[in-house]
Amino acid sequence: MKEGKPVRIAVLASGGGSNLQAIIDACASGRVNGEVSLAVSSLGKAGALERAAKAGIRAEALPLKNSPSPEAHDAALTELCRGADLVCLAGWMLKLGPKFLSAFKGRILNIHPALLPAFGGKGFYGMRVHEAVIAAGVRLSGCTVHFVTEDYDSGPIIIQRSVPVFPDDTPGALAARVNAAELEAYPAAVSLFCDGLLELKDGRVLVKQAPAPGRARRALISLSDKSGAVDFARALTARGVEVVSTSGTYKLLKEAGLPVRPLESLTGFPEILDGRVKTLQPAVHGGILYRRDRAAHAEQLFRHGIEPIDIVAVNLYPFEKTAAKARAWSEELIEDIDIGGVALLRASAKNCASVTVLTDPADYPRVLDALDANAGRVPEALNRELAVKAFEVTSAYDAAIAGKLGGEPLSCEFFPSRMKAPLNKICDLRYGENPHQRAALYSKNPGLPFEQLGGKELSYNNILDAYGTWQAVNEFDAPACVIFKHVTPCGLGTGANIREAFERAWNTDPLSAFGGIIAVNRTFDRGMAEFLAKRFVEVICAPEFEEEAAKLLSRKPNLRLLKWEALPKGRLMFRSLGDEVLVSEDDEKLLGDKWEVPTVKKPTKAEEEALRLAWAACKYVRSNAIVLSDRHQTVAIGAGQMSRVDSVFMAGRKLGLYLKDNPKPEVMVMASDAFFPFPDALEEGVKLGATAVIQPGGSVKDAEVIAAADRLGVSMVLTGMRHFRH
Repeated sequence: MKEGKPVRIAVLASGGGSNLQAIIDACASGRVNGEVSLAVSSLGKAGALERAAKAGIRAEALPLKNSPSPEAHDAALTELCRGADLVCLAGWMLKLGPKFLSAFKGRILNIHPALLPAFGGKGFYGMRVHEAVIAAGVRLSGCTVHFVTEDYDSGPIIIQRSVPVFPDDTPGALAARVNAAELEAYPAAVSLFCDGLLELKDGRVLVKQAPAPGRARRALISLSDKSGAVDFARALTARGVEVVSTSGTYKLLKEAGLPVRPLESLTGFPEILDGRVKTLQPAVHGGILYRRDRAAHAEQLFRHGIEPIDIVAVNLYPFEKTAAKARAWSEELIEDIDIGGVALLRASAKNCASVTVLTDPADYPRVLDALDANAGRVPEALNRELAVKAFEVTSAYDAAIAGKLGGEPLSCEFFPSRMKAPLNKICDLRYGENPHQRAALYSKNPGLPFEQLGGKELSYNNILDAYGTWQAVNEFDAPACVIFKHVTPCGLGTGANIREAFERAWNTDPLSAFGGIIAVNRTFDRGMAEFLAKRFVEVICAPEFEEEAAKLLSRKPNLRLLKWEALPKGRLMFRSLGDEVLVSEDDEKLLGDKWEVPTVKKPTKAEEEALRLAWAACKYVRSNAIVLSDRHQTVAIGAGQMSRVDSVFMAGRKLGLYLKDNPKPEVMVMASDAFFPFPDALEEGVKLGATAVIQPGGSVKDAEVIAAADRLGVSMVLTGMRHFRH
């Protein structure tokens, strides 16, 4: 905006005064560096005078019939407007006299309800114009703001805005569309005049280059997620920024009482094709991509009637949310592919030297603060930061679309030549695996599969353990509980009810359960909460929490409660190696088709139940993994040893601790996550009391191991499926 005293504006209006009101509002909001100081009507009574009086503006009636002659009326009007820097005609029904034209030469504007020079001149006013337009069968009409000269509607044109003329149009319907265009075109032209940007040369109007950097004048807001939209738009309006908006967002802001412009008033074109085409218009992208440091760009915008857009707030159709429930190439999915929004973000980000682009409501306050601190403009450094964020959004969005439609990465059917894995930042973490490492949590989805109900923020290691525990407990249909410590189970139990399962899991290894992560596959109840009230655990995972249980556990501020939903199937697993990434299918299968018993002794029914439980637990234990269990719980776990027999020794030590506080299991079996390369681990397990063993098989020494099992009198099951966990 041009610095200095506001331009004094006199408005001559004989009708309802809608254009007068638009100019008053534009001045009040700061969009126009002017003030309406006088309103004059050629009629004794007019709605325009009432609007002026309501706004505290001097309002005068000056009917021609009250003057002794046209010359006297001309002189009186000239005297009345003396002191005005600009005169705006807004439905003035009299031809201006020579004295007035001379006194205000080059300072009188008029708005005409058609695209001059067509449908202009003597006799073309009001509804007559629209009737003539429809009768002529033209496809476009609109409005024209021009300088006033001696002849009707013939002065140099400043701004034109077009609107479509429909085959079934009526004069009234067309008039309403044209009036909507007038209400934005007239203030825009007045703003150019007040900023000293209009130059008359050889009967044409040229626009001068605006001083750079200028303050933000106009914002385009088009939102799928409308969180914070009303407050943001209200704050922009209070700072003199005009808000333009699309359909749903426009309706929201209008209902909130904000002076928002519909996008159609900017483009002169309605949205079509069920909303598929809204913002894909030169009037939009020209206003965004216009370089403020190039005079030629300013001239082109002016020539084509395009208004600059300084702030763009856009978020996209929720494709990823739809993709989670809709099949690829379904109509529902295709219609949620955002085209215009992505184009807006990319255009705005490209021109971040002049345009502020917003994709996240969390950034609204930052931009408002920047406007306040920098005389109404956003520093380029912040614009660049927000531009990068916009490119990240569009990149992730495109990758999600390609992934869903092309079968990657949302499907495990094949590994493509290019892997697209868009990640949304969920939060920063206090630190990584160790305190000296920085870390953050990202997701391919907009959110997480759990809701944290209480406790302090999760750590990097908490998250690893929580996911592993939740996966493990969901291997069971019966009530089950799993306790993890350092990404491996230290206890697992099943039971007739969740309390029984919990107690069995805890009894496996109470020492290791200290500071552990607990998951149950049923509602976490008050009884379990009371048991843990005086014990230290880091995280509890459950599908639901009883209200009393959650209330009791909330007294422990360091305990995190996570309410989980089911994890999706068919996921790809990513493991970073720095610059390289290993990608594999998730290990979703517990058992395949094979359940082979090659030994002479066959497992009893009780042993088979115990073997299945041990095998499920073993799947989640760090390799080399050995699990000793009975029918309902693990009794000892040996994990993470470089030698399989050492894992058996570890399990043996854990078993000794278990037996100090618990009776000897009626049935005890052993599971190994991979084959036995030698009989030694089997032999040590039998010494501990295992009467049946389950393992994948596949060793070159399988025959020797099976012979050892027969010699030791134990049964053995071969699954043909390995469950390494590194």
